[in-house]
Amino acid sequence: MTHNRRSERSTYLLGARATKRSAAFGLCLTLLLTCFIGCKKNSGDAIVLAKERIAPAVAKPETPEAESASTSPVQIREMASDEIAVDGYVMKPEVRGTGHDPRALSHEQWLVKVRMLDNGRTFQVPVDQEKWDKLRENDRVRVRYHTGKYTGAVWAAEIE
Repeated sequence: MTHNRRSERSTYLLGARATKRSAAFGLCLTLLLTCFIGCKKNSGDAIVLAKERIAPAVAKPETPEAESASTSPVQIREMASDEIAVDGYVMKPEVRGTGHDPRALSHEQWLVKVRMLDNGRTFQVPVDQEKWDKLRENDRVRVRYHTGKYTGAVWAAEIE
């Protein structure tokens, strides 16, 4: 009789695992469909406004002081006279585009700022270095991009 209880229990556990897997799969599928359904594909002509290269981020040494500072609440302060605001980040002008730029990632970035001709929307498009070198300010380019249906935010833009 103990063998029968064990097999019932193992069958129950296998069923529970299968249910969790199918629930996780269903959730992933739902999120994926929402992403595809929740955005609209757009394309059109644009004018290149500016180009910017951002160097890879400089590795910062880990210190206990840095950890305690990161847990403190964010305080709003006014910008100093020697600071600039770029894409929502405040920095010193000499830091812009270097490895100390707050927008810097682990890899080098080549960004092109464009303005769409049909709706006047302005946003940045990441490109490879070869395309970045060929483009000049005031060039006319064809841009494909995705916008959120509800927020209107630009996702995944590329220059054709």
